[in-house]
Amino acid sequence: MSQNKPIGQLLEELGFITKEQIEVALDVQKANPKFFGETLQDLDFVTSGEIAEAIAKQSNLEFINLENVVPCAEVLKLIPQNVARTKNILPISMDEYNLVVATQDVNDLILLDYLRKISKKNIKFVVGDKSSIARHTEIFYYQLHNPIELEIQEIIKQTLANREIDIPLLVNLLLNNAVKDRATDIHISPDSSVTHVFYRIDGVLQHFYSLPLQLHTQVIARIKILSNLDISEQRKPQDGAFSYEFLNETFDLRVSTLPTNHGENIVMRLLGKNSALFSLKHLGLTDQNSAKIEKYFTKPYGIVLIVGPTGSGKTTTLYSALRKINSLKKNVLTIEDPIEYKFSFIKQTQLNEKAGYNFQSAIRAFMRQDPDVMLVGEIRDTQTAELAVRASITGHLVLSTLHTNDAVGTIPRLNDLGIQPYLIGSGLLAVIAQRLIRKLCKSCKKETTQTVEELQSLGIPRRVLDLHPDYTLFDPVGCIHCRQTGYSGRQAIVEILEVDEDIETMITNKANTQEILKVAHQKGMFSMKEDGYVKALLGITNIEEIFRVVN
Repeated sequence: MSQNKPIGQLLEELGFITKEQIEVALDVQKANPKFFGETLQDLDFVTSGEIAEAIAKQSNLEFINLENVVPCAEVLKLIPQNVARTKNILPISMDEYNLVVATQDVNDLILLDYLRKISKKNIKFVVGDKSSIARHTEIFYYQLHNPIELEIQEIIKQTLANREIDIPLLVNLLLNNAVKDRATDIHISPDSSVTHVFYRIDGVLQHFYSLPLQLHTQVIARIKILSNLDISEQRKPQDGAFSYEFLNETFDLRVSTLPTNHGENIVMRLLGKNSALFSLKHLGLTDQNSAKIEKYFTKPYGIVLIVGPTGSGKTTTLYSALRKINSLKKNVLTIEDPIEYKFSFIKQTQLNEKAGYNFQSAIRAFMRQDPDVMLVGEIRDTQTAELAVRASITGHLVLSTLHTNDAVGTIPRLNDLGIQPYLIGSGLLAVIAQRLIRKLCKSCKKETTQTVEELQSLGIPRRVLDLHPDYTLFDPVGCIHCRQTGYSGRQAIVEILEVDEDIETMITNKANTQEILKVAHQKGMFSMKEDGYVKALLGITNIEEIFRVVN
């Protein structure tokens, strides 16, 4: 029975940690007494989400992903904010008789009794990620008492009535709204009569506000001050950055300005610190692809490349796989630009071009540090490519990223960088190409059943259809949980080119990409589009989204 198993054993059964990591954590616990789960998290052996999944299994309760949840005001009002914050709980939903509450402390009987009394309902606990509960509790209760959209609309009214406006407050509200709605980018774009505010959510720009044009110059000036940019310079682009805190969480923002015919356009990239994202499981890989990636990231030597355009999740995949490497037995060194997330037992270094510390000098330095695994943030030039490939064929595992459109396109790209075909063939283990697709909102997606002929007419090949013979697809609808878009969250679709002896020979003999691709498909490689079709047949996304992302 899972209820009787210790949390460490359940985490091991779920594949999140190893026996060796448990032993190290127990040793650390002796020197620094804490709860065992906290020690495991401090050591970066597990995330708070993985702890929550183990607790859910231990207590035979549902695990819930809070990214897909938007509690209504009536539900939040049943439990006071101070109680939710102190006890780290979040009311999720209710009906006439029951109240669903997310928690990680499922055995708190006093809390259970208290919630029954104040809500006058039966309490159903579901298990959530502890850090995610804390974050969403702050966001939802803040929104309950300080509705951001209404505050921004009020500022618009005051502007049109020629009243004095609190510009710092307006900028803060725009940033707060971006955090609340999981935006990755904020666009402030002037037009002939108004200023538009767009947020990029799940990879797609969405229009949120139209501000009176007279606010534009003041908003831009405020952001420039925060970013240490020249306020008086409006004729040429500028780049800057600043940190911003909202509800006890710090965000880094990278700022870019661009002069246009209507005024300066600003784009802000919002960077969080959520290391819980770094899990191969949460990337949404199929079991087969996940097993392949784990296999190649535990090889003793060779080079593994993750490729795709900017914003395709390459770094997330790289970090997720990095967590699978046994850094207790292997010396892992990284060169990153910049270090965004920190991991225990891994020696992380940051690019510093001004000081002469670049990717090339880092690889040379790493070779003198008795390395097993080297992570090179990105291969940008010939010298870095050559050093990385040579390191991979001299007994080291090298992990890196490259900008190409697909897996097989990596080979001519490395050729363009001056790497000889025999070096590519002997050094390359695998290439993982990926894109991010939007997931259908679980709360409102609508089922549609298709015939084999209809699915094949959409371009879905027979070998994909044979994997899922029920032929059920889903369409987006739109609801409060997904801001009427029909989508919530994203997932990776991938193709993995495995360089076995046959492919290596073809690369060395300078075979063209079409020939290599044909052999790879014969050996079972699925293209990104085919992986997307699989996700559509599993009800994760829809065909239109696959066509949007992949040609």
